[in-house]
Amino acid sequence: MGKKKRQEKLKKKALKEWEARRPKTFRQFLPYLPGIFLRTTLVMTAAVTVIVVLGALGLPWAAHFWFQFAVYLAFYLAFQRFIMGPLAPPKV
Repeated sequence: MGKKKRQEKLKKKALKEWEARRPKTFRQFLPYLPGIFLRTTLVMTAAVTVIVVLGALGLPWAAHFWFQFAVYLAFYLAFQRFIMGPLAPPKV
């Protein structure tokens, strides 16, 4: 079996296992909710800290909505895998 075919087989197996164990209903999702909330709070607190520090340095653009939006979005996208934790699909 070639290397590429083996990788495809492992990728399909990992996705199938993830699909089988991920919560299908809201009731199955509930135990994960506090962890996701706390992780999101942690990441967004770091984003707020960056914005506040830049504002305290006297940078005028740190107070603009679009800059703050970009910082929040960048933090969320950068740490999405951390936020989703066990619900995130396998990294293949």
